[in-house]
Amino acid sequence: MEAVLRLVEAIPEGRATTYGRIAAAFGTGPRVVGRIMSLWGGGVPWWRVVNVHGTFPTNVRGEGVEHWEREGMPVDGERSRLLLGACSVEGEWLADMAAQILSDLRKRADS
Repeated sequence: MEAVLRLVEAIPEGRATTYGRIAAAFGTGPRVVGRIMSLWGGGVPWWRVVNVHGTFPTNVRGEGVEHWEREGMPVDGERSRLLLGACSVEGEWLADMAAQILSDLRKRADS
């Protein structure tokens, strides 16, 4: 859980990724990431994580779009979805960042 939240915190302003890409970086499934975000993601920039279609669950969609606009992220206004092709973080960056976060957490646990 903490590793996923740290990765979301590390996503630069104006950039985004999907639940599935975060899941792949940690070797888990997108539903696991979605559940973590649903339960504990309120304190991190949750609007930078979307589903594969570039949208959120309907209960947070309006608020999420406001965050995207504030950060200058490209939005398809008609469909209320993020244009991921124009602002997605690279998969390699996600994998490297996930590995670093896991390493840091292991070191902290060993201390």
